[in-house]
Amino acid sequence: MPGITRSRPPLPSPAPMEQRRRRRRRGLIAAVVTASFLALVVGGAVVAAPLLRSYGIYLVPPSPQTYAEVALDAMQRGVDATPDRYTQVRERALASVADASDYADTYGPLTKAAAELGGPHTTFNDPATAAELFGPSSGSKAENELPTVTSADGVTTIRLPTLIGGGSGKDSFGQRYIDTAVDAITAARPHTSAWVVDLRDNHGGNVWPMLAAVAPLLDDGTVETFESVDRSTVVSVSGGGVSSDGNRQSAATKPQPKVDGPIAVVIDGMTGSSAEAVAIAFIGQSDVRVFGQPSYGFSTANQPVRLYDGAVVNLTVAVDADRTGKRYGVPIQPDTVVEDFTQLPAVIGAWVADRG
Repeated sequence: MPGITRSRPPLPSPAPMEQRRRRRRRGLIAAVVTASFLALVVGGAVVAAPLLRSYGIYLVPPSPQTYAEVALDAMQRGVDATPDRYTQVRERALASVADASDYADTYGPLTKAAAELGGPHTTFNDPATAAELFGPSSGSKAENELPTVTSADGVTTIRLPTLIGGGSGKDSFGQRYIDTAVDAITAARPHTSAWVVDLRDNHGGNVWPMLAAVAPLLDDGTVETFESVDRSTVVSVSGGGVSSDGNRQSAATKPQPKVDGPIAVVIDGMTGSSAEAVAIAFIGQSDVRVFGQPSYGFSTANQPVRLYDGAVVNLTVAVDADRTGKRYGVPIQPDTVVEDFTQLPAVIGAWVADRG
């Protein structure tokens, strides 16, 4: 009998109702997966939001109340922000902004809080003021003066004026401020036997270009520290550059050799803030003497804190200390008091001569 071959009969097709049920199940699974993914993304964003805010990153614009909280968080580093004082100031400020409808409504309470936690050298600057003082184009020629360097009878005087902002980059006013002084110091070096750093009427501003401008006169190494509640920031000089905890802040375009000779630092009652920091950088260095009148007494370190709308809290976070460890935050007392500045050249000349 011939062999017989058999083929497998085809499976019956699912009924139309069963097909619809399967499609619904697949759709439900896809929806659950999508919802779970979105929950992870949204949940992660919610969890990450406070951390991102600490770096100035916002997923959505903050409310005025959150804006104030961020500013107050930063003020915890203020030089006067003891734990009890900070808690009280924070609670009062947040209560004052509870009904704020825009950021400008918070400026008054935040200004008061900044002064209470950072002291009299702390300021709250609205966006327009902050752009002038801390923006990349701050410190135009119209707002600032360049240093001047003059020589007479073997004595070269470097006058450092106030420097508001100064900008950044090789074409900035701050860089011109540094290079003007350094180049002139180098030119005067061959015929100079003594130096004068004149800080009278210098109200402060950007300390880094000021220090770099006189770097040829400063010994390399630590020149001062900024002492906060829980840490010490080291300000050092190396060649033509100035660093904070090893991070370069300012430097001459063409660093020049160190100069020799005694150095007279001159201060008066209007020498304040960063200008005081420059004076303190010289204190403790050999062959240096401070002349004039007690300084203004703002010898502290400030840290700008930029807020969401561009406002800046310029917060006092530390007290200046010289290379010997002496802390200031009070007026610098001159080694030699000069009541009549018309007598200054004679007084400095006598000191130089007495040194032999």
